[in-house]
Amino acid sequence: MVLLAEYLEARGVDVTPGLPPEIKAIIDRATACAGKVRDRFSVDGWAALRDLSKTLGRMAETVEPGDDAARAMGILLRKTAGFSGLVHDNMYRFTGWRFLEIGRSLERADMIAAVLECFADDAAPEGCLDIAVEVGDSVITHRRRYREVANRATVVDLLALDARNPRSILFQLEGIREQVAALPGASEVGRLSPLARQVQRLCTDLAVAEPEALTTVALTDLRGALGALSQGVFDAFLR
Repeated sequence: MVLLAEYLEARGVDVTPGLPPEIKAIIDRATACAGKVRDRFSVDGWAALRDLSKTLGRMAETVEPGDDAARAMGILLRKTAGFSGLVHDNMYRFTGWRFLEIGRSLERADMIAAVLECFADDAAPEGCLDIAVEVGDSVITHRRRYREVANRATVVDLLALDARNPRSILFQLEGIREQVAALPGASEVGRLSPLARQVQRLCTDLAVAEPEALTTVALTDLRGALGALSQGVFDAFLR
């Protein structure tokens, strides 16, 4: 689909080869960073990351565009999920883990907002809503909840406003709110800190919103608010 290719290319992904070289570059950087703190990296985590890197290296030389690339991406996705599971299950819940969770949730929230901004637009071609649900890994959930063909209201409701769907924007924001509340300085003299208020405002706005209110323009504004929230985390703790 042309729109899907345009969406990926706008994010710097070359869709011509079987596996985009950008993926290998990301995994190589992750492996290099992990190698610098090898003494603080678990044996299982290091093994999972190295396995992912080696698998990707082999695939990059043999995978062809089309169905072969789709199958290869599925394998990489499962291996990535395995590494993510090790982090979630085994990593000690100290401040560094909270920043990791906040960053992961911000990235996922922005990604879903970008997907809806593109594929749930009124001018998007037929079938784009199905792509949005597929990218959001929510096909089965949509089928169980709505028992109807995907339409804009159901897709936006599930991927943006459903607090029980781990792929939704609101779910990610609720997770950020929980982690921010556990960070130092979350409240000041009985009041929420500026960062905590920023998160609370976004959560509340989404919690009371209706699907029709999240137009393409509103989703663009939401992505801007997520960017401002990321800057707020930096200003509060990393400046």
